[in-house]
Amino acid sequence: MSKRRDRNTRKRSSNFSFSSILPWFFGSLLIAGIVGYMIIRPPAVNQKTFCDEKGNIPGVTVLLIDVSDKLSNSQKARLNNELINISNTSSSRTEAVLNKGEKLVVYFVEQEGIKPSLAFSMCHPGDISKRSLLEKFSEGESFAKKKWEKFSKDTTTEIDNKISQTSSIGTSPIIETIQFIRSKEFPPPSLINENSNYNLIIWSDMIQNSEISNHFKQINDYKKVLRENPLVLNSIKISIFQLMSKKYIKYQTNKQLMWWRKVFASSKANLKLWEPL
Repeated sequence: MSKRRDRNTRKRSSNFSFSSILPWFFGSLLIAGIVGYMIIRPPAVNQKTFCDEKGNIPGVTVLLIDVSDKLSNSQKARLNNELINISNTSSSRTEAVLNKGEKLVVYFVEQEGIKPSLAFSMCHPGDISKRSLLEKFSEGESFAKKKWEKFSKDTTTEIDNKISQTSSIGTSPIIETIQFIRSKEFPPPSLINENSNYNLIIWSDMIQNSEISNHFKQINDYKKVLRENPLVLNSIKISIFQLMSKKYIKYQTNKQLMWWRKVFASSKANLKLWEPL
């Protein structure tokens, strides 16, 4: 009789002990999950610019647009298309121009002596089709979609507005504008290496027209220009979309092209693309 009672007592004691630790077990799992999420969750971003609130921006792409003369309809269409596909890749474009968290800044060339005008500055919020599992868990798809749409819409709207409002200007200080952008938007040369993603994309007829060099008059000595106007573009990737014009075709020569290539080579830039449009 006593043996049966002992067995029942041990059985009840065993059941009681197991059931009593279940809340602690699941509670510990919940706490561990919350702590783990707090550690690996995506960094907080500014909801207006989508940039990391702590200033950790992994890369910068600056788009410089020269509207000293109006863009043609086909040139504007190509510009919008490039912006829409700025984060896409393919077999021929293996690296995205702009990745999530990186900043896109848009400047316009202004009259000589006037600071380049800033039209847009925002970080890429990320394509909703490429979100990680953690991002899907922490952020609803509709909210992510709105962020992506806002980024795309704001970019093209600001650029279209600026292009439509800008009248033709008498000078085109391209080198001076590049100097300003280099100083303002990119880290010091000593902090840039080949693995950094820093891009300068220029949409221009590339006819330098200012006091330091006037291609309408002559293609002068590029070495003298750089001695008087130092330019260091080490490891910054340069892409040129040259806006061809019937009005200026006699100035857009191979000699002028080679002048720019020597400028970029002497400045240690990584010239990735030169495409006439």
